[in-house]
Amino acid sequence: MERKTKFKPNTKSNMNIIYLHGLSSSGESNTAKKLREFLPDDNVVTPDIPVSPIKALQLLLSLAGEYQADNTIVIGTSMGAMYASQMKGYRRILVNPAFHVSDLLKENNGERLRFFSEREDGCESFEVTETLIDQFEEMEANLFYVYDVTPESVIGLFGDKDDVCNCQEEYCDGYFYWSSFKGGHRLTEEVIKNTLLPVINWMKEPDYTSKRIF
Repeated sequence: MERKTKFKPNTKSNMNIIYLHGLSSSGESNTAKKLREFLPDDNVVTPDIPVSPIKALQLLLSLAGEYQADNTIVIGTSMGAMYASQMKGYRRILVNPAFHVSDLLKENNGERLRFFSEREDGCESFEVTETLIDQFEEMEANLFYVYDVTPESVIGLFGDKDDVCNCQEEYCDGYFYWSSFKGGHRLTEEVIKNTLLPVINWMKEPDYTSKRIF
């Protein structure tokens, strides 16, 4: 199967759209596929996020080295939104951000969790260990330690029926702008089309901050 996640330069006037998926998922998740389908004129990049937070942060650095902030939008859902929040200087859309992945992992300590969608390396599951939990806890403790110099470039979207996590209060401690939508933690095609896509298209505008729709 040919994956469409390879890094490539943006040579046209379209945008780079980086999508960062949630825990136990991949760059072949339904949301990733729908974004590629609905944004055919954009360079939609949907990498598999490594399970290890250390390797995941290395991925963020490589993405920052490939894509400039002035023509890139970073979208993250759940765990991916937590990682997207760390790509400071970029336009970012944080959907149902999970700032405490370690709490979710603690509930499954010692278990093997299956990936919901196919990964590029063929891996089907990963083990939840004390080391993995500790790595997430250390990273989470420093999420808001470094001030975000462009908080106006961040939008939070929160499902009103999200029963997995609720980090809206913490989000509002660091960022100004957010909106709620009718839906749960996982995005449906309807939410992607009617909530996420309009925000993406609005954020593509060079002067989007002066045309705020929230």
